[in-house]
Amino acid sequence: MNGTQALAVGAGLVVAVVLIGVVSLFRRRFRLVRQLSFPLTISAIAAGLKVVTLFRVPEFAIIEPKLNFLFIFAAALIAIRLVATYYFDVHLFHTRGVRLPPLLPPVFVSVGYLITAFLILKSMGVSLTGIVATSAITSLVLGLALQPILGNFFSGLVISLERPYRINDWIKVGDIEARVVDITWRTTHLRTRDNDNLIYPNSEIANREIINYYYPHPLHLERIYVGVHYRTPPYRAKAAILAAAHRVDGVLEKPSPECFVIDFGDSAITYEMRVWIEDIARRPKIESDARTEIWEEFHRRGITIPFPIRTLEIEPRASTLGIKRATDPSTAVPQARIYVSAGPDHGRTLHLSEEPVLIGRSSKCDMKLKVPQASKEHCRIEWREDGYWIVDVGSQFGTIVNGRKVEEERLTDLDDISIGEDELRFETHG
Repeated sequence: MNGTQALAVGAGLVVAVVLIGVVSLFRRRFRLVRQLSFPLTISAIAAGLKVVTLFRVPEFAIIEPKLNFLFIFAAALIAIRLVATYYFDVHLFHTRGVRLPPLLPPVFVSVGYLITAFLILKSMGVSLTGIVATSAITSLVLGLALQPILGNFFSGLVISLERPYRINDWIKVGDIEARVVDITWRTTHLRTRDNDNLIYPNSEIANREIINYYYPHPLHLERIYVGVHYRTPPYRAKAAILAAAHRVDGVLEKPSPECFVIDFGDSAITYEMRVWIEDIARRPKIESDARTEIWEEFHRRGITIPFPIRTLEIEPRASTLGIKRATDPSTAVPQARIYVSAGPDHGRTLHLSEEPVLIGRSSKCDMKLKVPQASKEHCRIEWREDGYWIVDVGSQFGTIVNGRKVEEERLTDLDDISIGEDELRFETHG
């Protein structure tokens, strides 16, 4: 290579490198330049070749006919890219509010680039038969060599069209739950709760079962199970669980929380608390807060969460140990209480003994009620030889036991006593 040729090549390289550097500098600052970086790079290369031809080196004369194609092709690419930017970003997104999957616009633009190249070559009189034949053979070879990559590409295209998940959706793939942060032509990027970046090939994720927690709506039903001692009546356990659910941050009021009896286990009754949440990403914290509130509410109400135990009772003969048994154990006063299960006085408890207790609105009563239907001295509960009895003491609206108005009635376990809006329960266990 003589001095003129070296000077021509050097000048062309300098011009091309400088222009490409300017494009790289401005693409970091301006989004439009970043989108036009490919056609601008081609234009920079064409400008460098044009500088080479200005030195009139005979050996480089072959470059001149190719420059027309490069300049026309670059201009066409810039036009295509500007039209695509206006249509996808301005017309569809900002004007009509339509957000296309991120993979579709680049695919459409790439197809436009390819069609434009063939049309320009044909208009310049270049025969496309050989190119097409060569392209077919080359495509076959490349297709076999790049089968995994092409599989990921077409899987990504199908994902973009069907949109089983979108950017920022929280999904479950296998045993992994994560947020979708990016969808490329080859892979899908997920961000786990541990802030780890998980990359799935599109062909692999397209063949797996996916749970999308955000589509078609972000509402999610969460279930929390808790065991309660058998001596606690279900209505008390349910009331405590629901009261705890309403205090958990992140639990929705509508749909409202629910509680169900699931199973009678070996050592506990199993309850299921069902709550609705909107942000599945906060599920571990919401579950933790819910269990904390349940424990605290149970502790306030004296409800026990049992653990599995086995009790072995061996009853020796009284004559052997010289133990004197009670002749009539039925005369012992059993433990009992009155619990307000519903109404303005909900949650109040009155423990019973041999001494009679008075219920009413008066401050002298052992259980003072707030409901206006209660008389100052409404009813009395007393112990007799055959059990606890409830006696109406001349109340204005009467005392209702299990739906019946009574003057006096012997109480049995879980009897329902109605005084106005208050619903009282007679309990003999716990």
